[in-house]
Amino acid sequence: MTTPLRSILVPLDGSELAEQALAPAIALARASDAELHLTHVFVTYAARREMPGTEEMQVAIERQLEREANSYLHSVTERVAAELPDQVYAEPIHTRPLASPYSETAVIVESLRRLARRLHPDLMVMATHARGGVSRAWLGSVADALVRRGTVPILLVRPRDERTAAASAPFRHILVPLDGSTVAEEALPLAQTLAALAETQLTLLRVIVPRRAIARPAPVTRISAAYVAEQETQAREYLTSVRARVETQGACIDTVSVIADHPARAILDYAVDHDVDLIAMSTHGLGGVKRFMIGSVADKVLRGAPMLVLLTKPAQSETEAASAAAAVQ
Repeated sequence: MTTPLRSILVPLDGSELAEQALAPAIALARASDAELHLTHVFVTYAARREMPGTEEMQVAIERQLEREANSYLHSVTERVAAELPDQVYAEPIHTRPLASPYSETAVIVESLRRLARRLHPDLMVMATHARGGVSRAWLGSVADALVRRGTVPILLVRPRDERTAAASAPFRHILVPLDGSTVAEEALPLAQTLAALAETQLTLLRVIVPRRAIARPAPVTRISAAYVAEQETQAREYLTSVRARVETQGACIDTVSVIADHPARAILDYAVDHDVDLIAMSTHGLGGVKRFMIGSVADKVLRGAPMLVLLTKPAQSETEAASAAAAVQ
């Protein structure tokens, strides 16, 4: 069962880095006829009263910055609307006055979460830090927080140079790593939707971590061939059954299993070697809801992938959603 793509949300912070999320978002909106909502969170700071005579000046500066932020968002919206007439909307957000910048990220995250609850987007598209680089844009920490605490599927775009800045969506090759759990399979519906937008290859990947046994008399280990053979059979049967459930019109579906000690590295190596445009994963894996995959395999894939990464989460109950919202306030 696919997930409809009717609404896409793109947070911007005024930087060129953040705007690199626009190209794939525009391409996806065009292919799916989805609404594209562009937002900018303007963080307001309370005037400091300890400096007599400066409060009025501080207020004037804040108002000027707010006007510039609104002008920026509307100018980007007009530019994008030229490519997508009647599909683009500006969603400016103004926060409550803050006393210090220490709570800025939490306020921005909660503002975006409230907007998402109002708009109900099917996808959020954001830019991330470049590997090994340092960004002064708030989107680095905000994207990280939304990945961990948000509920909307998020497509993370790696910053690119001018030669590779063109949109790679709709995608040509989507990779979906699976670990055998129903939670991991929750990445499939949206991956199917994206694959159906064009003639896309969809690959279902299962990484088999070999079991090692001590080989005596020498104090060395060897891979258990019997265990690997058993796991390969199970992986083949599992992937075949999943493929039968997710047959997508217009997409070529392939299944593959690889043997590797490190799942994240195996996923990245396969993606690079096979020209994958997008890796789609669930942020939870085996081990239950409390054991976040984003702290292990998905986190390593996200930080190491040179291509786009789509992260989804299992649907939260209202109690879990309320608790997550309270955690960032």
